[in-house]
Order: sequence, then C-alpha cells, then structure tokens
Amino acid sequence: MTTLLEVSGVSKSFGVKVIDNLSVSVSEGDAVGIVGPNGAGKTTLLNLIAGDLHPDTGSITFDGHDITGTRADQRCRAGIGRTSQIPRPFEGMTVFENVLAASVFGAGFPLSEAEATELAVASLTTSGLLGVANMRAGQLPLLGRKRLELARALGTSPKVLLLDEIAGGLTEAEVLELVETVKQIHADGVTIVWIEHIVHALLAVVDRIMAMSFGVKIAEGDPHEVMASPEVQEVYMGVEPE
Repeated sequence: MTTLLEVSGVSKSFGVKVIDNLSVSVSEGDAVGIVGPNGAGKTTLLNLIAGDLHPDTGSITFDGHDITGTRADQRCRAGIGRTSQIPRPFEGMTVFENVLAASVFGAGFPLSEAEATELAVASLTTSGLLGVANMRAGQLPLLGRKRLELARALGTSPKVLLLDEIAGGLTEAEVLELVETVKQIHADGVTIVWIEHIVHALLAVVDRIMAMSFGVKIAEGDPHEVMASPEVQEVYMGVEPE
C-alpha cells in the first residue's frame, strides 16, 4: 500500500508538551482510529495534520510532499479534509450553499459552476442531506449539523478525511446511522483518520487503532487487541491492570 500521510517525530508544546515525539503512518485506503482520554493530544494531532497548528519539531508528509510548513488552505486543496468537533456551519446560508462554498474554494482543482454544483450534490447525497439542501444551516438539528460537517469536508474532494468526534452527542440510533455513512465514504475510496470516544462506532469502521496518552503513542495495531491491552484499559478506561 502507498503511504499517503506520514507524521514523523512531531512535538508540540503550549507551555507544556501536548504532542511528544509522535509518529504515525497512514496508507492510502486505511481507516485508522485514534483513542485516548481527554487531554491526550488527539485534536492537537489533527490540527497539526490539517495545518491549523505547526509542529515545534518533526515533519509531516502528505502524498509524497513535505507539508510541515504549508497553510491549512493549501493542505485542504491538496486533499486533506476535516470535520470539527463542534460544527461551525455558515448558519445564514443554506445547506447546499455551505457545501458549494467548500467545493468552490476547497477542492484542489479549478471547477466550473456546473462541476462545483455536481460535486456539492454528490457530497450532500453521500451525507444524507440532499432532502434538506435548501434549509438554512442554522435550523439543522445536531445530527444534521454533524452530517453537514461531513458534506462540507467531502465537498473539497479529500484524499484523507480527518474526523474529530463526529459521533459525539448523538443518540445511539443516530450514531449507527452515522457509522453507516462513514463506512460508505471509506468504501468509496476515501482514507479515514477518526478520533472518537464511542468505541463501538470506531470498531465498526477502522482496521487499526492508535491509542494516545499525554501526547505519546502507547499502543497501535488491531483495534480489538489495542482496546483490550492493559495499558490502554488503564489510561483510557481507568481499569488498573492485574
């Protein structure tokens, strides 16, 4: 498999070290889950990959290019899409207009009006929002806002999709709906990197899990084996090893 994303020896401090010499490799077509307690550095890691933050040390390579110093908008157009933990739509715009803006300004290739519209409609269809395309984004319930985060990210035509607790705050039925959507996105060829506290949602999608604690990778591998490991049980679930 071709390596798509390579994080090598990355560290980041905000007075205290939040990411500590962390490395992870993601191949094209992977679905990788990231778990860890609050404050483990998970969202900071996604921010470093997406370009919202820059590392103090280490490097990030994407699709064969060193992107360590590039801006977030450049990374988006290169193929790194991401959702926010707290949805932040343009509330006064329609659902369709939100996604169309992502397609026009976030895709990595020039699009005609017709092509941008086609991409936006496809993203809305995949995300299950085509039926409410003309609704104001500010009127959407939480599940709809989460789906809009997905649709906007898909509207940029990403090679890798970074999901930050996309299932957080949803009912169990809504989580299951969202899992099916993420499965479909992955089946369509998009590489997935997913932070999530709802472990059964991750286990339904990912083929590998990386566990973090205080900015350090403590385990990586088969999802069920990682979640069953004594160290992960201790730091993530508060279960002391025997």
